[in-house]
Amino acid sequence: MFKEGENIIRYGDVGSTYYVLAKGNVKVFVYKKDTDPNDPELDQKIAFTKVMEKGAGFGEIALIYNDKRSASIQAIDDCTTYVLDGKIFKTIIIKASMDKRSM
Repeated sequence: MFKEGENIIRYGDVGSTYYVLAKGNVKVFVYKKDTDPNDPELDQKIAFTKVMEKGAGFGEIALIYNDKRSASIQAIDDCTTYVLDGKIFKTIIIKASMDKRSM
């Protein structure tokens, strides 16, 4: 469970989890290219934002590309998420891709 205003994902952190929003809404903050996550003026480097609602999944980019988080995600209101370990997420994606190829 995440409280209103709490960060679920922080831009620049190492990703190890995939989330599915079970309750509540979140706001996604995408930053301008090559923005340093430790920039003291990070709030002024936002390229765009969007809202995601119940049922949305997020956190996959860092898992798929073995990279750091590419955006910050913050709870707009109290949120509940389902959590999937990154290794399991990648296994599911690889299996789905292989199944699709064999069709």
